[in-house]
Amino acid sequence: MTTGHPAKGVAEPPTSLTAQLLDDCLQSAGHSYAPGELAYLALTSQIENPIRDRVAYQLHLRLQRTRLDVGREWTGVDAEREDGTLAGRRLDLAIVERWGRRSRRYPPPVHGVAEFKAVRTSHAQTAGDVNSVYKLVTDDIIKCISAGGVILPAIHSVVLLPHAQIVRRTVAQHVIKGGWKLMWTGQRFQADAARKGAVDGLAARLAPLGPVQTGMIDGGEALGMRVTLPYVILGPVASETVDALVNDWDLPAVTSA
Repeated sequence: MTTGHPAKGVAEPPTSLTAQLLDDCLQSAGHSYAPGELAYLALTSQIENPIRDRVAYQLHLRLQRTRLDVGREWTGVDAEREDGTLAGRRLDLAIVERWGRRSRRYPPPVHGVAEFKAVRTSHAQTAGDVNSVYKLVTDDIIKCISAGGVILPAIHSVVLLPHAQIVRRTVAQHVIKGGWKLMWTGQRFQADAARKGAVDGLAARLAPLGPVQTGMIDGGEALGMRVTLPYVILGPVASETVDALVNDWDLPAVTSA
């Protein structure tokens, strides 16, 4: 006799975005790169874009047998322009319900959104640095409100903190993004303690906004440098917290996710 419960050892498919689901997909995304590929991308590009795209695909794989779809650079939320007209607001990643035959005239229900940022650990060492990242995150959170004032559910933020350490005598700084500055700060900020300080400092700064958890991806070695990608996941951010950010009120107490 069969029951309605999943077989033992088979996980139920997710029904909304969670920090743990994001963490699982970040780890899967990290393992999907060839040795040294992620280090190369982190040193030569805005790494949040390649990571976001891999995470979106990992989410797609997990949700493909559900009624949920994953949107990259999703524009399903309308924002009001200065002239009063509406325009789609671009969100890095959104989980939305699949349209039914009779519902295409309405926006699809949203089951979670995530915004991605990347800041090198050398740029997250001081209180001023961390406050700048905090402002980027809160600006992204405020984006998750429709023109009608509806706050999207399950708002999350992922902040990647790529950390580069010099491991070869010759470093290809002529092709590394911000190579000269990275080399200049590398001697001072390449230590593991600097990486830990950046992660812990940012996690503590974001904690008043909601639950936080941290993790790390090993990026491998490229261009004479070894790269790791620690990250901080914030979320879900409560609607009361979003209201407080919009209206410049005191932040409410954070409850467990």
